[in-house]
Amino acid sequence: MTLSLSAEQYRLLSGGNPKPKATRTTADKASVKSQVIELKKKVALNLLGLPDYEQEYKFHDIRRWRLDYAWPQIKVALEVHGGVHTNGRHNRGKGFTEDRVKMNTAALEGWLIIEATTEQVKNGLMRQWVELAIQKRS
Repeated sequence: MTLSLSAEQYRLLSGGNPKPKATRTTADKASVKSQVIELKKKVALNLLGLPDYEQEYKFHDIRRWRLDYAWPQIKVALEVHGGVHTNGRHNRGKGFTEDRVKMNTAALEGWLIIEATTEQVKNGLMRQWVELAIQKRS
C-alpha cells in the first residue's frame, strides 16, 4: 500500500506551518510603481551626456527579450535590477535563473552588458561602468 500526501499535508505532519501567500495591497502596488518611476528618472539623469541609447531594446527575435538600455551599434547594454533587498524578481530562484539564460545568450551574441542595482545607480558606479563599456566598444 502506498501513502500519498500533498505538500500541504506533509508540512503539517512534519511540524511545518503552511506558508500564507503574500498579497500586495493597492498601496503597496502604488509604492512599487512610484519607486520604479523614480529609478528610471535617476538612470536617465545618469545617462545624460552619453551617446543616444534605446530603451527596451529587443535583441532576440525568438524569445522577445529586451534590454533595459542599449547602444545597439556597439552592442553595449545596461540592465538595471531593482528590488534586490526586497526579494524582487531578479534575486528569486526562477527569475534569477531566467535572467542568467537571457544574459548568457546576449553575451554569446556579442553584447557587453552592464548590470547594476539601484544602489549602484545612486552612487555613480553604473555611470562609470557604462562610460567604460562605451569607450571599449567605440
